[in-house]
Amino acid sequence: MNVRISLTMIVKNESAHLVDCLESVKDKVDEIIIVDTGSTDNTVSIALRYTSNVYSFPWHNDFSAARNFAIEHASGDWILALDADEEVQCQDSFSFHSMITKEKDKEAFLLPLLNPISDSTGEYNTFYVLRLFRNNGNYKYVGKIHEQVTLPDQQKVELAVGPILKHKLLTPKIRHQKRHRNLQLLKKASQEDPHNLFLHYYLGVEWLMLGKSAYALPFLQRAYSGLSDDNLLFRAPALKYLLVSLRALDRLDEAISLCLEASLHYPTFTDIFYLGGLLLEEKEEYLIALKWFNQAIDCGKPPALFSHLTGSGGFLAYYHLGLCYEKLGKALEARGGYETALEFNPKYPYPLYNLFLLLLSEKGPSICYQHLEDLGFLDDNLLCLTSANLFFLSDHVEQAYLCLETHKDSFQGDEHFLLSYGKYCIYSGRAHTGLVSLFQITSTSSYYPSAQTLSIIALTLLGDYLKAKSLAIMLWENQLTRREAHILMCLIRLLQKETLPPYLLSIRGKETLTPTTELFLDFKRYRSYMMSNDPLVKAWSLGLERLMKSTEKGFAQLLNDYGQRVQDLNNHFKVKFGDSWITNEH
Repeated sequence: MNVRISLTMIVKNESAHLVDCLESVKDKVDEIIIVDTGSTDNTVSIALRYTSNVYSFPWHNDFSAARNFAIEHASGDWILALDADEEVQCQDSFSFHSMITKEKDKEAFLLPLLNPISDSTGEYNTFYVLRLFRNNGNYKYVGKIHEQVTLPDQQKVELAVGPILKHKLLTPKIRHQKRHRNLQLLKKASQEDPHNLFLHYYLGVEWLMLGKSAYALPFLQRAYSGLSDDNLLFRAPALKYLLVSLRALDRLDEAISLCLEASLHYPTFTDIFYLGGLLLEEKEEYLIALKWFNQAIDCGKPPALFSHLTGSGGFLAYYHLGLCYEKLGKALEARGGYETALEFNPKYPYPLYNLFLLLLSEKGPSICYQHLEDLGFLDDNLLCLTSANLFFLSDHVEQAYLCLETHKDSFQGDEHFLLSYGKYCIYSGRAHTGLVSLFQITSTSSYYPSAQTLSIIALTLLGDYLKAKSLAIMLWENQLTRREAHILMCLIRLLQKETLPPYLLSIRGKETLTPTTELFLDFKRYRSYMMSNDPLVKAWSLGLERLMKSTEKGFAQLLNDYGQRVQDLNNHFKVKFGDSWITNEH
């Protein structure tokens, strides 16, 4: 007998997400039922491209009513429920049908849901949610908000390792709008059912995600203490959120005590050991924190019913091992932690910053560069760009250039690379090569204004003032880049020994000192690299100093910079000759 699966969804103004959702699942179900609750965008027209089963349902602040209405219109043997901002991720060979057929005695499946913290770094929380169940009338939604499916027999519920449902990372604005909406509905529902621990849990979560830890705390405390392990899908995340709330309120000792208690009850709950390590690290108890992070690593991925933060037993734990070792003065062990974290997850670049500083201080720029190369980190585009930027910011321009030069074939037209490569070429004395890279950036790119600014700098360094002026005028015509154009035109006039126009403190409400200071610091790196005797470079630096001196704040920044230079020189001589050089000199 063939099993038929009906996808049911309720939607409202989901045109930005609906296509991705339906494309991810359309070939894995037999029927699509979409219930619209009042869209004003083109959500309905998108839905109609995938199914004729599109219905309207008047919205009256009851999610369960809308979902049950969708189920009533489904003809399949099974229901798969999705939200429009979710996608199904699985191998092409996967089939819901075969999974259901294989587990003949099961009537419902809990599926893993990934809730991203950051798509770019691969950080996300994993929860299990009941989304696949028999359409036999026994499974209905209850609750007006954060609705749940009733379970007539828990023995007939199976935990599935796949497929994975992935929630899209929404913009902060949309997330806050939805949380405020949810909060109002939850408050009303809680008034009607004040002892409902699930409502307490959700109220705590919504307050916490809105940054109101003090409001969240009592709800999460009641949820955690009141729920039993029979509701581990809720009790486990309630525990984690409770710890996060206590930490945010600086109640670290309470949080650590709770971690100790929970670790005895849940010895395989990886995230508790990771969170305990963070709390101890914050209290500067680094030796004890190391034990907790190592325990998180030993636990690995926890049992499925526990809410789990990706990396808590991997790259995140190793990163914090590195931080603790560094605080204890154990540089070699710290480097090992940072390197392992990067090997586990190259998308998470933060350990690279600490590793870079350790290598730079211990071994200098050349060996630091070679070490990163030998480890293979520069083969990863993100880590390569990050390393190049770190070298540039630490005044080692040649190594910044080398990072990108030796790996440029792997970027293939990446405009972020073209901008960075052009910049490092210019400031390492390769202005012609830099221009070639910058001119490849298209006018529609978000990097284009920065590319124009750098191109003007390159042209002036090559002595082509006519082209530089022409490009600066084009930059002025763009209202978003007028302050940069003004600064550059002032500098070009100074280089040509022309009368300097008044230096404007702000243009279209944007102050000009910050970009002037950034340009000044970049030229400081250029001068210190190999061009200190070039008259043109000296003129650039003097011109930027003159612009900065025209404001009180800029003059103060220059004085601080001069003071830092003297301090750096003192430190250099102290390292070379010891403290006695100061006494002997005076």
